[in-house]
Amino acid sequence: MILLSLSLALAGDEVAVGVDPGLTPAPPGPTVVLAPADTPAPPPAKKPWFVNTGELRLIGSLPPADLVVDLDGTTLGQGPVLDSRLRDGSTFTWKGVEANLEFDLFNAQIAGDAWDIRGEEDARHRESVNPIGPDWARLRKLSLGGRIGPMMVEGGVTTSHWGLGMLANDGAHDPEFGRSDFGDRVIRLRVATQPIATQPLFVAIAGDRVLDDENATWDPLEGEGAAAWQGIATVIYGAKEHPRVGVYGVYRDQMEADAVRHTQVGVVDVYADAPVATPAANFRFAAEGATIFGRTSRASSYQSRDGLDVLSGGATALVEARMRPLPLRVALRGGWSSGDADPNDGQSGDFSFDRDFDAGMVLFDELQGAVDAASYAELSDHENAGQPPDGAETLVGEGAFRHAIFAQPVVEVTPLPWLSVKAGFTAAWSTRPVEEPYASFRAGGVPTNQLGQATSGYDLGTEVDWALKFGDVRLKPNCPAMPALLVQGGHAFAADNLGGGTVTLVTAAARLRW
Repeated sequence: MILLSLSLALAGDEVAVGVDPGLTPAPPGPTVVLAPADTPAPPPAKKPWFVNTGELRLIGSLPPADLVVDLDGTTLGQGPVLDSRLRDGSTFTWKGVEANLEFDLFNAQIAGDAWDIRGEEDARHRESVNPIGPDWARLRKLSLGGRIGPMMVEGGVTTSHWGLGMLANDGAHDPEFGRSDFGDRVIRLRVATQPIATQPLFVAIAGDRVLDDENATWDPLEGEGAAAWQGIATVIYGAKEHPRVGVYGVYRDQMEADAVRHTQVGVVDVYADAPVATPAANFRFAAEGATIFGRTSRASSYQSRDGLDVLSGGATALVEARMRPLPLRVALRGGWSSGDADPNDGQSGDFSFDRDFDAGMVLFDELQGAVDAASYAELSDHENAGQPPDGAETLVGEGAFRHAIFAQPVVEVTPLPWLSVKAGFTAAWSTRPVEEPYASFRAGGVPTNQLGQATSGYDLGTEVDWALKFGDVRLKPNCPAMPALLVQGGHAFAADNLGGGTVTLVTAAARLRW
């Protein structure tokens, strides 16, 4: 039985039609800032007719080449590797109409060593070294928007982000550690309004045709992939840089490429964010929680061959303090995603965070991401089975945090404007019995890890991460260029349930943002 993990690309909380395409991290939310009731509102600043932002990124990595990923003793086998990405975004504004265009180019491993895991299910295509590989060019935005009476209307290709990025993540927010590589992309028609002019209340409805997320990929030029549609209703109260709360409901209908397996689910997600300023520090308290419910035949179980009921949930929270006058930031992050304790019943309880949401940079993203890809390779090998079981593709989570709990304190010191030093510690536990599907099947259903060792308890291990950032400041006051060098390291101490031992990943990213 293959467990189903669902995470959906949902409507973003940028209810205004004009969405900042910039790559610098910023708290999500409406772009309205309220003045006191007795203060005349200042006239809106005139937008420039053209704004261009972008990023050129080169990442050199030293992966854990000797990491064993399956029963056959296959190792990751990946030596030093260099990958690239050029992201460019432009916004054009004319007579109240705004057009957005953004794309990624050369999104691939361009030099070095590919990994040894068979198959092509990995969305980063780490099995090949090719500057113009399968996903080297990607359209992120091609949209038009403007005001029609009290309504803001937007239509076209766009990205999707909500709250802390737990379910919908545009891949344009810097993680604490690691990297963002994807971004949920949809063809969207959205209508938004502020029904009470004096209140920061925003309402939006939208309809999506999903282009790419964790559960569906569709190529409109080739007409290939799953047909995933979404209807969304969103309500947000609160302005940017002020306390705010938001809730949305989503209905998703997805037909797999085989035109047989079908998913119909609903989602309710609540997000709250409260900045608090004191003489000693600027605090931020934020949380997001969601539940997914419905029915799917994307996967099945021995007791329910025609599909599964879906009922799962997840939550994440952040407490952050930026001290003053000290150049110190302290944060505590955590997350929980439900797990399916009984894989043989008629219900799927696994919950998956978005693959661009980070929970450390090794335990989930590198170690479990590689083991998941190897599991799919084993299950789809014709020497092991006539055909992969239904839902086998859901195993390849691209390192997403799922069916687990994590806690992560982080400390960052910025002694100079162009220098920051960051360290974090992550502890993680599973919310279901720890098992690798193929090895557990070979063991007669006994929970077993990728090495064929029986597992017990829920411990996944701990991880220490560090990062040094040089630069990331403007070369000149009027120059938009911001070069930076980011060196990161992650050292995971895997529990016996994941094979034990230490797994280390070191990366160096040279990037230029403008």
